[in-house]
Amino acid sequence: MKWEIKISVVLLLTSVFFYVINYLTLHDTTFIEKYLLAQLGFLPISVLLVTVILNSLMTMRERREKMEKLNIVIGTFFAEIGKDLLRYLSKYDKNIEDIATEILHVENFENEDFERLKEIMNTRKFEINFSKINLYELRKFLLENKEFAVNLLDNPMLVEHETFTDLLWNVLHVTEELRRVINFDNLSEEDRDDIKGDLEKMYRLLSYEWLNYVHYLRDNYPHIFVYEAKTNPFIPHSYHVKKRKS
Repeated sequence: MKWEIKISVVLLLTSVFFYVINYLTLHDTTFIEKYLLAQLGFLPISVLLVTVILNSLMTMRERREKMEKLNIVIGTFFAEIGKDLLRYLSKYDKNIEDIATEILHVENFENEDFERLKEIMNTRKFEINFSKINLYELRKFLLENKEFAVNLLDNPMLVEHETFTDLLWNVLHVTEELRRVINFDNLSEEDRDDIKGDLEKMYRLLSYEWLNYVHYLRDNYPHIFVYEAKTNPFIPHSYHVKKRKS
């Protein structure tokens, strides 16, 4: 606070200096009094403009810049491991038809479509066919990308996005959980239920965060949004369902 005090003192002394010069040269105390009262009258408006409106605009700009940087991190995550994980887990979704057809034409979504589907993601039961998953293969993939996920958690921008941070923690938790298992064929029922529950939670978080990220791209980066829509991790399942119903 020392530099702020020094600047305040300098500004006050400068103001007093010019008022004194004005009085010594013009000897017009009436003008000084009127000018001082006029300035005091404008002071609340000045405070409103500077501290409320200008500060709000600066805060909005700062928040927008943080969101841009944060979504770069989220985009990097999905490009490196997120979409691959989503494709892998969705293959074993027992009710993939429910969500695959909903999200097939994401490139045509309006804001209300995104919000409606986010609500579905929040309430939907993500249930996977645990007996068919190759846990050895999944463990290998997660361990190969563990360092990448840890490095993302070190990014201070993640403080602004609690749900994505939860997703990263869940990915690392599942990675460690699978790493400790020597033989997946001899899992106890309790361990199977724990791993299955954690995988389903990771699947739910991945689905929601990907949809949220694509929604952000639609409003801010249309060219990247087109690419994400083309590489929609639910597309293979959607076409499969569409063909089966036709």
